[in-house]
Amino acid sequence: MSTIKEWPTRVVGMTNLAYRMAEGDSRSYLHTVGKHGGEVQLWLDHGNVYFGGNSATAKGSDFDAIVTGVLGGKKFADMVVVPPEDVLGINGSKSTKAYKEWATRQTGIICTVDQRWAYDKMMAGMEGNDASFRLKTKTTSTQVSVFFEIDGHKLKTRPDACCDDLWWDLKTTGQPWDKLFRSAIDYGYAEQEWLYVQSAMALGMDHFRMPFVFVQTMAPYRTRVMYLPTEMVENAGQRLLNVMEEVRLRRSTGMYLPADANDITEMSIPAWALKGEEYVTL
Repeated sequence: MSTIKEWPTRVVGMTNLAYRMAEGDSRSYLHTVGKHGGEVQLWLDHGNVYFGGNSATAKGSDFDAIVTGVLGGKKFADMVVVPPEDVLGINGSKSTKAYKEWATRQTGIICTVDQRWAYDKMMAGMEGNDASFRLKTKTTSTQVSVFFEIDGHKLKTRPDACCDDLWWDLKTTGQPWDKLFRSAIDYGYAEQEWLYVQSAMALGMDHFRMPFVFVQTMAPYRTRVMYLPTEMVENAGQRLLNVMEEVRLRRSTGMYLPADANDITEMSIPAWALKGEEYVTL
């Protein structure tokens, strides 16, 4: 784990791997521990991975890298590459020596023709949205790593894009717009906004509401820019402060597990499920 010498500090050019290895708890760490408790905290504090990602998060990570490259001045055509047919095997197999040699020379995201088409439509959706386009033109830096403290608790954030007066975050989604709130709740977007704004303020910025740029991963590949309700963010901040205190307490005492973790206990059942079952006699 790399050591940060100054707190707070802003680091430009740090790789994702270096950021993950650097000291400080991230929003995703706190959100995960807040949802699952001390047993998962113990697992994470031992250096393990709780969620390794899936096809949806992989697509989101690839598109995030494409947008970051474009914001940094690169061309979309240079960020997304499709293997030529002559390096592929039977039925498009990537197991050939020619493909492996070709792949090692690439600096962009390797994808299929269909994936490239989808990413192109997603980028067009971002460009065609006025609010998204304004944020893009105001962006001064990307993937900045920030290390700061709250009440002595070491924390870190890594905003997708920074403007002079605010930061914004990119989210890909397979949800229709009226169901998007579920992702915001499940994945802790309010916690993210609160923590990111706190880190920006630690660097001397004024308080701001953080826009989220949502890009659809399916037709019609549209983009919407949204704020989260202020009350939702404030409540998320209080939850994070509570989680930070629980994290510190577990680390200082070494007691991560519930007091009754090794006992025989009674299963907790929701009240609605205790009303009984209806049986139909045939």
